[in-house]
Amino acid sequence: MPPVLLSLWMRSILRRFADYFNACFPADFDGAPGRPARRRKSGALRAHRFSSIMTLSVQSDSLWADGGAERMRNQGGNWAGLPGQILKADLSRGRGRSKRGPMRGRLRLAALLAGLALAGAAMAQPEWTHLSSTSGDLPAPNAGTQQTACLILDINNDGVKDFVVAERTETPSVVWYRRTASGWEKEVIDDTLLKIEAGGDFYDIDGDGDLDVSFGADRTSNAVWWWENPYPTYAPGVPWTRRYIKNSGSNKHHDQIFGDFDGDGQTELVFWNQWAGGKLFLAEIPADPRLTEPWVYTEIFDGASDSEGLAKGDIDGDGKVDIVGAGYWFKHNAGTDFTAHAIDAGQTFTRAAVGQLVAGGRPEVVFCPGDADGPLYWYQWDSLSETWVAHEEISWVVHGHSLAVADIDGDGHQDIFVAEMGNPGAGANAKMRILYGVGDGTFTEEVVSTGIGNHESKVGDLDGDGDLDILTKPYSYGAPRVDVWLQNGTGASVIDWNTY
Repeated sequence: MPPVLLSLWMRSILRRFADYFNACFPADFDGAPGRPARRRKSGALRAHRFSSIMTLSVQSDSLWADGGAERMRNQGGNWAGLPGQILKADLSRGRGRSKRGPMRGRLRLAALLAGLALAGAAMAQPEWTHLSSTSGDLPAPNAGTQQTACLILDINNDGVKDFVVAERTETPSVVWYRRTASGWEKEVIDDTLLKIEAGGDFYDIDGDGDLDVSFGADRTSNAVWWWENPYPTYAPGVPWTRRYIKNSGSNKHHDQIFGDFDGDGQTELVFWNQWAGGKLFLAEIPADPRLTEPWVYTEIFDGASDSEGLAKGDIDGDGKVDIVGAGYWFKHNAGTDFTAHAIDAGQTFTRAAVGQLVAGGRPEVVFCPGDADGPLYWYQWDSLSETWVAHEEISWVVHGHSLAVADIDGDGHQDIFVAEMGNPGAGANAKMRILYGVGDGTFTEEVVSTGIGNHESKVGDLDGDGDLDILTKPYSYGAPRVDVWLQNGTGASVIDWNTY
């Protein structure tokens, strides 16, 4: 096991062990039944020395084992002999040897052993199986060399996620991949040449029980479109019906997102229109979208011309889903009136993601340069000063046009996925990273791949086994190409501790 993954595995096991132990023996418990409890000097558990090799210090804010990684390497990456060391450390120092001690000593040992057993069973580091169209593992996508967008969604309602890839220089412009027993089959959504921009989203736009998709045009067109999912009939070579959401005004629509942003129980579409001066528009879905072209849309923000990136989350905890993008979050007031609150007004030209990276309080926000180079920051709300505090997590990201927050390793804590483009971008040094979080704002980095360009790469369960996989595609570096990274292969999912 690589040292980085080993350290993350150790830390997660120790954290779970601490939670289990403290549940069995609260910090204030230091007496027998019927006698007053004696408070320890610290609410943290400081276990004793594991022989002369390992010192365990389990606290609520910092967990590590001195010398533990080296010891585990020497023992082949397992916990062989550790329970005996715990027994020796716990009992040889006289703990549990008072008149009431034998039972307490056995209880302590039972808790220690059970905690380690449960923690070890609950934590499994992701192992990635890499499949690529370059190796014939799945069909090559669109024929062109500018793959601008992709989405992960369940198109055919079979309970397994499919995915969509869009391209703007050749036909077909939009294809989707259907999951089969042997891999994936490619189907056509649109067989015409369309200048599709990065971004896009999906929703059951026409309310017929299946998911439709939406993309916007690039700098050459003023259009935003949606495609009607023809479920349950997918005739080979027959494209989906495409309709207009917008077909006038200014060009370039980098990013769209669906959500109920005004709290009326109905879903809206929000999209950027960069060549309109960086305006953000909100469009209500018509009562019958099949018969209504274009939709009615309203300006809700006028920002910088390079504004991009969209995410969503309940930022202020009022029960409404808020919009996040271009360094701001947008709070709904009434009707189509929104207030823009700056998180970091300098983060206009970025990708955006929202998630609970630190337990409790407001969700955190991540910004990363997508079509530029610079640091990746995550922002935490400080309720005392009522300001957002920036945390630089990666000092330099080169065109990090793929960003997501999700619990990738299934440990109950949110992680950050970020990946770099190839051209423009980092070329042979382009990295795809996962920053594994533990719920306290600290992360351990894994570099999943180097040298494969990423653009609008996504995280989702691509094989239906319950864990999160990775879908990657380049913009132009090595295009046409699509890659899939299956977590733990195709089989049993990572055990989610939160389900037990």
